[in-house]
Amino acid sequence: MVDGSAGRESVARMSIVTPRGTTTADERRQWPRLPMDADVTLTGAGGRSPARTVNASERGLLLQVADIAWIVESAELRVRIDLDGGPADVPCEVVRVETERRWVAVRFTGPPERVERGPRRRVRKSRAAPRAARPFPEVRAELRSLAALVYEQALMDAGAAPVETLLTWADRLAAELHVDGVSRPADNRALLHAMVRLSNDADRVAAGPA
Repeated sequence: MVDGSAGRESVARMSIVTPRGTTTADERRQWPRLPMDADVTLTGAGGRSPARTVNASERGLLLQVADIAWIVESAELRVRIDLDGGPADVPCEVVRVETERRWVAVRFTGPPERVERGPRRRVRKSRAAPRAARPFPEVRAELRSLAALVYEQALMDAGAAPVETLLTWADRLAAELHVDGVSRPADNRALLHAMVRLSNDADRVAAGPA
């Protein structure tokens, strides 16, 4: 369970509150995005809508939203992220709306709060010894599932030591994707950054020579 003090510590460690004057372009350079899959609910004065993550960073989320008509830039919302350990609410503001793709970029403005703790979902772990090479889309999809678990750890307790099984899982997928693994990052925040690098490397390998 994450209490108020733990939430404030998370803000300090993960720096999820964006300093005033920071532009969207600045954030894209400083806070790389990690592709991941998670269900989200957006709530604000103008309405409510389910959404799905496109990618995530320390400062916010890029979402594909079912009902985008009521969402405008600079609106203050709350985003509820469906995480493995239970949903978490985070206050945020809208920084970009792309109507055609139904994409909404939100920036966190406060600490996350765990809404409730439920039974953890059974998440399929990467096989210890794959018998045959799997197609890239299959491994990439599993990497997105792992990314959601890593993001949860960084969001809720950025300074804690990473869970060993997540490191092993990440390194196993990296081997299948023919890229470097995450090694042994010092904390969950460092693991998040290592996962961003792993994901980007995997995409470059899949694309082939320029």
